[in-house]
Amino acid sequence: MIFFVLLFAAILIYFQQNQKEKYEGFDLIPERTEDIPLYKGLEADSPVYKIEGNHWSEVMKFYEEELPKNGWSLIMQQASSDSNEDGAGFTSSWEKKGTDWALSISGSYFINMDQTEVTFDRTVPIKAAKWVESEVPEVCINEQPDRSGDCFKMTDKKIISQIGEMINEAPEAGNQPLLYKEKSTIMFGALTITVYYDLDNGIYLVSDKGTKWMKPEKEFFELTRISKEY
Repeated sequence: MIFFVLLFAAILIYFQQNQKEKYEGFDLIPERTEDIPLYKGLEADSPVYKIEGNHWSEVMKFYEEELPKNGWSLIMQQASSDSNEDGAGFTSSWEKKGTDWALSISGSYFINMDQTEVTFDRTVPIKAAKWVESEVPEVCINEQPDRSGDCFKMTDKKIISQIGEMINEAPEAGNQPLLYKEKSTIMFGALTITVYYDLDNGIYLVSDKGTKWMKPEKEFFELTRISKEY
């Protein structure tokens, strides 16, 4: 009887120590939350979650679908254009009403290990800086600045105001790599904003004030006319 008690105690201590090491250093543990699900197959292995194989795009899509069901709203998301290159992956930021921090989820695939690694973190909420400070009588929009210096002059005050509001509401993106190839410019008086975009993945706004990112909103493309698709 004493032997079995000692054996049980040893197994329990080993299990507790193993669990402690698996989760040591984690800022956020999805299994211990009610509103952040864990992608099936991900296993905790401090300081990341791991799964064999190339699953980063599936992980990204999983959270795109599941987090909004739990009240999370996407702030920013960036993904590699080549899904099979070494280190390919994504990074995303989410916010939720009543939560004083932002959720950051990143995932990458590493060829040598044939393994996808995912991290979950609490970060400081991303702020939206106001770039367009005042009304301007017109904006100048160049759909393809690399090919021509000509621009379309827009004078509709309502549309100009709507475009300005969308730019102001876009969150700061920091020093992120610009992953989208399509390029246009929007000039609000002395402020020139270079727009890098992908119709499916997102929009970068770059000026001397910094870099912002926004979702590929149909309304933005329709208002600015930067893409022939709209």
